[in-house]
Amino acid sequence: MTNTQYTTKFIRELQTHQTRVSVTISAVRSQGAGTGARARKFFAKEFNLGKLRVGSQAAYQRRLDVETEALRRRLRGKGKSWGLARKLCNIFIRDCVYSRILCAHYKLESIEGFLEIPLDGIVGKRLIQEAKSSGYEPRLPRWDSIRRLKESNSKQFQRYASVIARESGLARVHLDVRMWGNR
Repeated sequence: MTNTQYTTKFIRELQTHQTRVSVTISAVRSQGAGTGARARKFFAKEFNLGKLRVGSQAAYQRRLDVETEALRRRLRGKGKSWGLARKLCNIFIRDCVYSRILCAHYKLESIEGFLEIPLDGIVGKRLIQEAKSSGYEPRLPRWDSIRRLKESNSKQFQRYASVIARESGLARVHLDVRMWGNR
């Protein structure tokens, strides 16, 4: 079957399924009751994957910023942080790019190189370790928590992840396989 043969209903169901696979208990641990459910509802019902297909890194960043803020506004209590919203957006988008059917349907292969590495304590600390061992300047900020991650610090981590990605011949998003998944 080609992607043009999948019904709109099936694509919506697959996106809903992808939210359950992406927004796991582990991803929202210690972020407050209901955080995962709110995030899954946002990605399943409100998130438009088609709007991610843009022609430049700058346009993608603007779109990602809009979606991060939209999710952050829907979260409550301890979970209502920019850092958590960005992490969940990055995980969900990455997993949709990794989904053959969703990627083909929304033509997301064109944005693979724009995606950020999802940041969390494991990845943040690994980036810091690699930066120190390589003598990278400017130094990365100290990792505190996903809840306290600010946009300015995230940009510094993403900038360094781009350096590593270029050296590795990978898109930045794929570093997560090495840093988080292969620990």
